[in-house]
Amino acid sequence: MKIFSKINIPSISFLYNKESSEEFIKKSTQKLITEKITSGFIYRQTIFNSATDVKITIFTRTFDDFPDAVEWITEIENCGDRKTSIIEDIMPLDMMIPAEKDEKILLHHAKGSQCRMDDFLPLTTELFPSSKVILAPEGGRSSNGVLPFMNVQKSGCGIILGVGWSGQWKAEFNRDDSGIHIKAGMEKTHLFLHPGEKIRTPSILIIEWNGDDFEKGNNLLRQLLLKHYIPKIKGKPVNPPAAQCLQSYFYLTGKAGETIEMTALKKAATIGIDTYWIDACWYGGKGDWWQEVGSWVINEEKFPNGLKPIADASHKAGMKFLLWFEPERVRKNSIIHKEHPEFLLINKEDSGNFLLNLGMPEALNYIKNLVSDYISNIGIDIYRQDFNIDPLPYWRAADADDRQGITEIRYIEGLYKLWDELIQQHPNIAIDNCSSGGRRIDLETISRSLPLWPSDFLDICGLNTGHGVYTGSQCIKAGLARWIPLFGGGAWNFTPYGFRSVIIGGFTFGFNIDDKYFPSDDEKKIKTWEYILSHGKTLLDNDFPLDLVKSAINEWKTIKEFFTGNFYLLLPLTISYHDWCAWQFHREDLDSGIAVFFRRHESPFPAIETSLREVKPDQDYDVSISPDFTEKPRKRIKGQKLLNLKITIRQSPGSVLLRYSHIK
Repeated sequence: MKIFSKINIPSISFLYNKESSEEFIKKSTQKLITEKITSGFIYRQTIFNSATDVKITIFTRTFDDFPDAVEWITEIENCGDRKTSIIEDIMPLDMMIPAEKDEKILLHHAKGSQCRMDDFLPLTTELFPSSKVILAPEGGRSSNGVLPFMNVQKSGCGIILGVGWSGQWKAEFNRDDSGIHIKAGMEKTHLFLHPGEKIRTPSILIIEWNGDDFEKGNNLLRQLLLKHYIPKIKGKPVNPPAAQCLQSYFYLTGKAGETIEMTALKKAATIGIDTYWIDACWYGGKGDWWQEVGSWVINEEKFPNGLKPIADASHKAGMKFLLWFEPERVRKNSIIHKEHPEFLLINKEDSGNFLLNLGMPEALNYIKNLVSDYISNIGIDIYRQDFNIDPLPYWRAADADDRQGITEIRYIEGLYKLWDELIQQHPNIAIDNCSSGGRRIDLETISRSLPLWPSDFLDICGLNTGHGVYTGSQCIKAGLARWIPLFGGGAWNFTPYGFRSVIIGGFTFGFNIDDKYFPSDDEKKIKTWEYILSHGKTLLDNDFPLDLVKSAINEWKTIKEFFTGNFYLLLPLTISYHDWCAWQFHREDLDSGIAVFFRRHESPFPAIETSLREVKPDQDYDVSISPDFTEKPRKRIKGQKLLNLKITIRQSPGSVLLRYSHIK
């Protein structure tokens, strides 16, 4: 069934001086220009209202290899010589999907990141007749609490919706007798435009899919993002790294510096690490890292020779060099606060933190030049941008009553310009989008960056949950993989169970912590993260388990080619310690893949039955099932057995890795 044939794509709505956009457009002239590009078509639709001198331009993009996908961005411009009337409730997506009265409609979506064990947990909400669902993030960061990707499942078909806005968006799903009314855009717009002023809206992505399996839609999204959105360097997608970082060692000991980093770096290169990562320990004076953002000067006491020797040593060892920044948050009494207070947005409820106004050209150029100089002078390969503040109260405090939304719009435009110009100036740079761990993941950031740290639960925050840190890692990684193809994460333990819990995509580690030092469920209030870390081992320790970690990384290297394939949850994803977790990646081009099974630490069930996806029942496959990092001998079996699969794990917690390869 085709949905697009029954709706108008793209479909926008707004109010102009309280008049509906439908009436506004009826009184306007329209023009369409079509341009063929390498990957598809660009359609530029202009709507000009001569009575108001307001021009609306919709840039629509289609894809030759994804014929049921379409993306668009809307711009609104005042072409006159006087300010416009109020334009409000701007929704770049406003459409109706037909549905029968008794038709079951499901909305598949996901939690966002909030430093919780259940970050990115899949959710399904039934859209009953006369029901309404509103999704929106918290505080102005696009995936803070809610992921801006959704899947509406009808009978025999559905649509994927992606919202590209790294600020405060919303999506509404309202079902009535005629179908499902879907609206998406910025949460709040109520503003006039000055003469010559132009604004843009969130971008909207729609993908239609057909069939009864909603995961088909999710995998179309994954493949579309991989081929047309994920950043590329020299024509190849940027892959998440296997990285070493001593930030948690800095948290524990307060120690950081060139000698420490060089010692760890030499060992990191021997165990398969491909990126050396320095986080928030390199700048400012003697204060806490949190208190010194805005003072972007290398700490000469810790790094008397600067950071270039460490970057050079990384490159010499065959590794990339990653460096952390947090340019948007500015602390009171920092260098930027003292020298450029005019660059800062204020929130009266938080006198210690300011927001660098990326919507101000002078502030944007200042921080762009600062970061660009560091990239050039040090030799940074991956620029990591953190963002540990909710910007929404700063934006809204700066808006006049008749300009609500303008500060956010200009800020988000500035953010995109910052990243675009850094990439233009440094074509080989990769950008890591952190934002308190995965709180700014959306269509626009994905097209410029990768989230290498998708949740702060993967940081020291999750350690005192004991084995819950593995459960959380499984949920975060598998939950996000349902929507996004490439991202990173954090590893604390290199047993097969511990490491496989974070194996999807890339990973970063600083410590290996033996299971016995993680608190039991009864000890969670007793064993602090400091206690747990103090019993861990880093590359600075002579008794760090180099061979174990090397074996784990080698396994990751043998299977990472499958992370770009189709992804399936083989069991419902939960954070219950009693449940199993299982997922699969399948490469259609190879008719091969992997599946990983986890029996969690309180699961009473030694075995589960499940079915792999996309395998052909009459096809021969070579299959191995390995509880340890050493792959077991492969056996040739028919695909039918993989469709009726029983997996046994006698140890709790425990895991197995199943590999299967098509036999030609």
